[in-house]
Amino acid sequence: MVINKDGDIYIVKLYKNKMRDIDIYNIEDISALFSDILAKLRIKYKIIGFCVIDVFVNELYGMIVEINNIDKYGSDLDVKIKFHIDTLFMIEVNWYDIDYYEDCYLFDDKYYSTYKDMIDSKVLYRDTYRIIKEGIKIK
Repeated sequence: MVINKDGDIYIVKLYKNKMRDIDIYNIEDISALFSDILAKLRIKYKIIGFCVIDVFVNELYGMIVEINNIDKYGSDLDVKIKFHIDTLFMIEVNWYDIDYYEDCYLFDDKYYSTYKDMIDSKVLYRDTYRIIKEGIKIK
């Protein structure tokens, strides 16, 4: 589990090889997972109040959890969780590397490919269908 903070948004990455025992369709597994995540955030970042949680699930990658701490008042933690099942994850690639990838797109002067393997690159998980719809498919 990797936790990063970007303003009021906490991003938790759970790689597939680390979540073998988690069934996202089992309420007990999900409850235990989020209890663990929120306990770590409460200790490290002292979050309280109301949080909106977006869970992006990709079969090849695992899970990316965005936690937006909207209201920081109160002494308790209240959450609303939204699941985005089977999200298309993409990576940004260099133009000279596009021969190594399938399904490459040009969008806003950048090149993107669908996520296939663990790569040391930033993974995109929001608006990836926009890249496919509005971008130019190169190959």
